[in-house]
Amino acid sequence: MKITGIIAEYNPFHNGHLYHLEKTRQITGADHIVVVMSGDFTQRGAPALVDKYTRTRMALACGADLVLELPVIHATGSASYFARGAVALLHNLKAVDCLCFGSESARPEDLARIGQAIRQELPLFQKNLRGYLSTGDTFPLARHKALRDCLGDVPLSKGLLDSPNNILGLEYCMAIQDFASPIQPVVIRRKGAAYHQTKPDGTFSSATAIRRIIEQNAPFSDWSSHIPAPAAKILADALYKRGWMGANDFSLLLRYKCMETPPEKSCRYFDVSEEMANRICNCLNGFTDYESFITQIKTKQITHTRAARGLLHILLDLYQPAPRPSACAVTPYARILGFRQGAAPLLTHLKKTSRIPLVSRPAKSLKNDRLLDTDARAMLDADIHAANLYESVLAHKSGTPFVHEACRPIVIYPDHPPTSNS
Repeated sequence: MKITGIIAEYNPFHNGHLYHLEKTRQITGADHIVVVMSGDFTQRGAPALVDKYTRTRMALACGADLVLELPVIHATGSASYFARGAVALLHNLKAVDCLCFGSESARPEDLARIGQAIRQELPLFQKNLRGYLSTGDTFPLARHKALRDCLGDVPLSKGLLDSPNNILGLEYCMAIQDFASPIQPVVIRRKGAAYHQTKPDGTFSSATAIRRIIEQNAPFSDWSSHIPAPAAKILADALYKRGWMGANDFSLLLRYKCMETPPEKSCRYFDVSEEMANRICNCLNGFTDYESFITQIKTKQITHTRAARGLLHILLDLYQPAPRPSACAVTPYARILGFRQGAAPLLTHLKKTSRIPLVSRPAKSLKNDRLLDTDARAMLDADIHAANLYESVLAHKSGTPFVHEACRPIVIYPDHPPTSNS
């Protein structure tokens, strides 16, 4: 059984994601594709447009076989935390042959070579990163300079470290090296709009551009051509029933959390530095809404994304995670969000090979001391808390009943051939 992994957010699923799935199956010859997907909150430090179960259905409708949730502590972290958590999950399944990801220009062998050079010069990288930050460089610029210092004679293509997808690809390759994983990285050249493109771009528009259209409450016809037909129907149904979610929907909750959290306690939250904690305190009287508060506290050293992540971690009560040397400690369970009916043999196979438990009923798993240790239960409890917070705000906004995360059934999607818009 040939199994390939994909790491994604699908916020929302669009034509570029369908192209990625189809090319992944074609290039790797995969019998099954396992997707590790962010839950209800994303790496950019914001809530997902629609809930994780809707996005799971969209992925399964377009060719994914199994969707697993990336724990929230990794899903909302920097590129390094995000990549290590997702790669550890795939590695722990002990059945995944390849990890397939998109890149603007990089080759996996180049990323692997760069990652090895950085690993050999890690103290130099950390020292130079701090040095560049202290001179006023932004974090992305400081990281780029520090990485370049470590590479020596290793060739570096122009713009290789400027793209978010290339940076993630580098982190995937480094995580594979760290865990001595047999998973083989496979790169697919991205098509269409850039990651941060804010305007629609023909057939392959970015998720950012599509979100912008939907957040303007535009009609179905304005955005449906950018999304595969089966996924567009699922998304349209979800938007009709409950609407979409944005950071400002959490404004009052964030203000309350910041009001009750003094700077000395804020520093204990993940991604919140002493400088950021003080800025949060000093700017709080000018708080109007979530998104404008991010802009208020950002500086040259505190990027918009870093500020957004820090505030989200305060909102979700996520503290700085302890260093976790082994893959099993990094991601100690695999939470199943959904699978395609025809992929039942895949689940049977993974239950035999996986060295971490497959969690289908989180409430039951939390009570089983033999299934999850203390750290794993705390991580899963944080996932459930984040999901319930998202659901609480969504239920209030849409006027629909609240559904507790422990009562959510796994998505089981009926079999049919993957469908494209072509």
